[in-house]
Amino acid sequence: MEDNKTYIVSMGDTRKYRVSGADLKKYEEELKSYISHEFAGEPINFYDSVTLAESDHAEEYPELTHVEFEKVKSDLKRQLEVRASTDALDLDAPYSDVDKSAI
Repeated sequence: MEDNKTYIVSMGDTRKYRVSGADLKKYEEELKSYISHEFAGEPINFYDSVTLAESDHAEEYPELTHVEFEKVKSDLKRQLEVRASTDALDLDAPYSDVDKSAI
């Protein structure tokens, strides 16, 4: 059975879009595939998940088209790169390499 509902979705910290239930599954699978390929082995649970909501005013949100989805993927890639560089900076913090048993 095809899902004809319209949902409001966001992926990671991206903006919100409206998408039909029929297209949602396709975009979700493509997102998981893209993220797992680009960032293999990294903890990405937040970034490869889709947040759903229903709205009575779905027309207020831009439609998630393939062009918009490419922008979403680019934005998520940037978010993951920023998170990785922040994590690297945190590791270089003073005393980050302290032997815990010495404390």
